[in-house]
Amino acid sequence: MKKLIPLLFLSCSLAFLSQSCQPSAKLIDEEEDPAFGKGRSLLKVGKEDEALDQFLSITRRIVQCPKSHLECGRLLLTLEARKDPIAAIYHFRRFLLLSPDSRESSKVRQLIVSAEREIIRKLPGEPYGGYLDALALKEENEKLRRQVADLKARLGVPLNAQDTSETPSVPIPATPVLAAPISASPEPEPVQPSLRTYEVRAGDSLYGISRKIYGDSSHIERIFQANRDVMSSKNSLRVGQTLRIPPIPRNP
Repeated sequence: MKKLIPLLFLSCSLAFLSQSCQPSAKLIDEEEDPAFGKGRSLLKVGKEDEALDQFLSITRRIVQCPKSHLECGRLLLTLEARKDPIAAIYHFRRFLLLSPDSRESSKVRQLIVSAEREIIRKLPGEPYGGYLDALALKEENEKLRRQVADLKARLGVPLNAQDTSETPSVPIPATPVLAAPISASPEPEPVQPSLRTYEVRAGDSLYGISRKIYGDSSHIERIFQANRDVMSSKNSLRVGQTLRIPPIPRNP
């Protein structure tokens, strides 16, 4: 019985200590911290150096403080007296970790790139000059792409429409490909048209008809002269009109 009394006293003590050590207060939101409001007020009056100290104090005391990390990153990247791009990247990455779905996430990633540039510029000998040039070229391409998209939107062109005037992307051979032997005559023999008549369609012109029938647009006058009775001029085509297509005389 005497042995049980110390054991009961020890168990009760442990239970009391475990209950008293459990946290009872709720986590403090960073915006409820007095330093957060003071930091914002200092920013409004241009005292950025003092504001940075307030936000840094919050990041040391509160875990969930993405807005304070964001302010610290911005100030550490812009304040000349306290510029520290490495520390700025740390605070930007903490913001992305704590608030990954924020609307400012894309801007924060751009700020990380800017901070990386600051670090690279300070390296002796500019060993990553090509990397900086590549980043600048990428940003310029993105800017041009947005300008093209805006222009298409103003003109009413669908954004997924492809420009047919662009040369199709084809692999360029490393060595020139020899063409087939060229005939001794300077021009190939004209192909005799198989049709003797042609019905005019919407959008047709003598240029297009000549190219369609003869393979080139140099026989406009030949078609026009053969149809002077139904054409007052070379531009007087009518949809549904039947034209006579004269054959090309063979060279003797």
